[in-house]
Amino acid sequence: MKIVEYNDVDPLQVLNITLLALDLPLTPEYAAHIRHTDPRVFPCFTVNAVEGDVVLGVAGVLRLPMISTAGREDVGGLWAVSTHPHHAGRGVASALLEEAHARMHDAGLRFSMLLTERHLRACKLYHQHGYVEMNVWAKAVARWETAHQPTRLRAQSAGQEGYDFVEKIFEDVAKNYLGFAWRHKPFVRLRDGMSLDDIWIVRENDTPVGYIYARKEGPLLEIHIHLLRPDIDVVEAVAVVASKLKAPYVQVGMTRPSHISSLKRAGWRVTHPNWASFMVKPLVPELTAEDARRLFGIGTDRFLGSWLDVT
Repeated sequence: MKIVEYNDVDPLQVLNITLLALDLPLTPEYAAHIRHTDPRVFPCFTVNAVEGDVVLGVAGVLRLPMISTAGREDVGGLWAVSTHPHHAGRGVASALLEEAHARMHDAGLRFSMLLTERHLRACKLYHQHGYVEMNVWAKAVARWETAHQPTRLRAQSAGQEGYDFVEKIFEDVAKNYLGFAWRHKPFVRLRDGMSLDDIWIVRENDTPVGYIYARKEGPLLEIHIHLLRPDIDVVEAVAVVASKLKAPYVQVGMTRPSHISSLKRAGWRVTHPNWASFMVKPLVPELTAEDARRLFGIGTDRFLGSWLDVT
């Protein structure tokens, strides 16, 4: 087994593996799009375990921009880590992780971060490679009657405003935060990953104070708190979006402790942590995961993060 870069393998085999493992259609065209538009990807794009002409596994490598207490700092990021099922149990993923971590370290990065699910087998593997669970993600669920509360806020779909306007809101509001509070512009993950119709701009009077992802699927309204000004009541923000997209049940995803507490007080059923797992690994021996917590405010109200920024 040896490790090579994306340009040195058959992209159809990479597509097959990411489909089998993750239902991710990493077509050659999509790979070219990401490499052309997303400055976070490493030059190698992916590292790939091969034997002869056969691709055994794949791992994408990212340079993620963050804000620490000392200012801007990039960290490593892993995505699309996947092994062909015929080669499971052979140490393929471990070899890929070691190669990715070495490249991150050589690039001067001090931490690696990833997003996974705690119930997956891969989570145990990440622990074995030095990743530590940060326990930041929470989910809350309630009936619409609980979600629909009086609010002084207003909400409007971003469809009429456009992605540039959404990114301007992020730039203005994220200044209050640490963590994933800085983005390249344009932020391709936002434009590729979220429809404008699912982005709801929250306003206090006429001032944008953040935005929320919201999508109605049958009887469930799924909401993710992507960005709110620190002084905005999350219960009110959820209420104004729920009033626009009425559904019998509402689920909210969040990371800020104050949001978790507010929804609990408002009668929501809150699960923290949930199955989503945000993990951190130090890449240098003098640092620990607790240093990452302190530097980036992880687990505090100052930490800003979403699935868009970690993958």
